[in-house]
Amino acid sequence: MDEDESERERGVTIDIATKSISTPSHDITILDAPGHADYVPAMITGAGVSDVGILVVSSARGEFESGFDSSSVGSNRPTGQTREHITLARGLGVSQLIVAVNKLDASEPSWSQGRFEEIKSRLEPFLQLNGFNMNRVQFVPISGLTGVNIKTKPDMDDNAVELAQWYKGQTLLEAIDSFQPAKRNIEKPFRFIISDLYQEGKGVMVKGRVVQGVVSVGDKVSILPIGDVATVNRIDRAVGSTDDDEIDAERMKIALAGESIDIYLVGIDIARVTVGNIISDADLSLRPAIQKKFLAKILVMDDITVPIIRGSQFLLHMHTLDVPATVNSIFSKTGKDGVEISRPRVIVGGSSACVEMKLSEKLCLETYTECKALGRFVLRRGGDTIAVGIIESLIDKSEK
Repeated sequence: MDEDESERERGVTIDIATKSISTPSHDITILDAPGHADYVPAMITGAGVSDVGILVVSSARGEFESGFDSSSVGSNRPTGQTREHITLARGLGVSQLIVAVNKLDASEPSWSQGRFEEIKSRLEPFLQLNGFNMNRVQFVPISGLTGVNIKTKPDMDDNAVELAQWYKGQTLLEAIDSFQPAKRNIEKPFRFIISDLYQEGKGVMVKGRVVQGVVSVGDKVSILPIGDVATVNRIDRAVGSTDDDEIDAERMKIALAGESIDIYLVGIDIARVTVGNIISDADLSLRPAIQKKFLAKILVMDDITVPIIRGSQFLLHMHTLDVPATVNSIFSKTGKDGVEISRPRVIVGGSSACVEMKLSEKLCLETYTECKALGRFVLRRGGDTIAVGIIESLIDKSEK
């Protein structure tokens, strides 16, 4: 998945790579998001548009512990990334998860069942704590380097005799194929998030995902927040298989919620369109609100070192965007003990709270119940994730 030369040289994923494959049950778009602490914003972008997730953890002694052991936010130690990614993934809407336990062939002894169970026993309580239903979480031992248990079962691979003795579960590809299809809000107003764009002829090709609703060739759409109207001239969807050389584009007349597509727009100047724009129906009554202030419920990370107070400033990440934001007011907080306090002065780690947020600029916003993709966000400060949140209501600009 890491096709960029700088990524291969450094041995880390820097940007999101996209591939399309077909399994017996599903057409799947895979987003390979970075795991390194320096590239968490890209991971947030990937998780924010995903239905399900594959969490790849190293079983090598020391590597798993480095990724999972908690560290103090602000300490600049590259530990705890697995914890942060689990919290972010669940907070951004991922409800089904495969934990791919990688490098198990390099354990002592090779393909150690004990090491696999140790990792599983440490991750399960934290996954449950973050709201994952364990009936929707699968643990799969693999070797990414040799390909063991990726597509072929261990008992058919000479390199995995030890694994075949105790593991009778699914291959990674079988586990992916067993994901339950996400529920689509097809009946809701059309929403499309632009992740990339380029000029093509006299029109503009925009890439992204239909997060809800339906779009058809010939539809009049609005590019928000600018409000310009364009016409959908063509819709393409990447079609692929497990063979890399069979990936192509399929011309479509209609696209539904959940599909990653390319839309060819005419009647719009490319200079007026940017990544992060929302495309909606042109009808004014069907467009999302464009505002700066909202009421939200936030869940604060356990290990923050600086409490949140009124006036605290953050970088708010929402789908492909990040904008400065300020906590205007704190209405209540609930600690780990379940006790709710009204009008607290501070919010400490591990608490949930109801707050008023103000953005530095107007964005397309909706409540989480109306549109999940435009109603959930992440707050970060100084390169650390501070909280995940959902929008509960919007504050009209006429309101004080």
